[in-house]
Amino acid sequence: VGLSVEALSNGFWIDDMLAVCRTNNILALPPDASANRIPGDGFGWYDTNQEHIITSSTFRNCGYRSSEWDQYDTSPDRGCAADSATGCASHSAVFTFLTHSDEHNPEVMQATKGISFENCGRRFRLKDYTNGGSRVSGRLQNWVDEDGSVTGFGRKSALVSGQVETNMWWDADDSVQHDEQGPLKFIDLDNGAM
Repeated sequence: VGLSVEALSNGFWIDDMLAVCRTNNILALPPDASANRIPGDGFGWYDTNQEHIITSSTFRNCGYRSSEWDQYDTSPDRGCAADSATGCASHSAVFTFLTHSDEHNPEVMQATKGISFENCGRRFRLKDYTNGGSRVSGRLQNWVDEDGSVTGFGRKSALVSGQVETNMWWDADDSVQHDEQGPLKFIDLDNGAM
């Protein structure tokens, strides 16, 4: 699977989803095709009409495996590798965020709860397919992780843009954690500091 699900329509709730990006089985591909050119992404947040909720869902074997993206899982078989038979593209991530627009921007309408990761590589990637640098939609990316199952806080938190151009916009207090994978910042919304 190149992408399990992408939020291209406004407003939906996914519950009890299992997204399996790779199985380690050899993919049947046309001649001259290669599995490592196909993304192994789990879910893509779009940049407009973000009225999406994902609950009680598992992502399995998603995201690229490399020493650069081992902050959450260091097992040697996590995610998908670069091999041409069973691998995935090196930009693959469990969650991707479309960030190419100055006109269409996300709002605080994305939420998760009860998310688990099984054998996953890179978890996050801000995705500007125009390669045009920082855009408003990238700087405003955010979502509420109702139970902290994605951030790892174990309580209500937010994942927000960590692009350099946001400067200290999202640094609500000293407990904000920077995640270089997106890049993102994780904000603990239930630590009593706010």
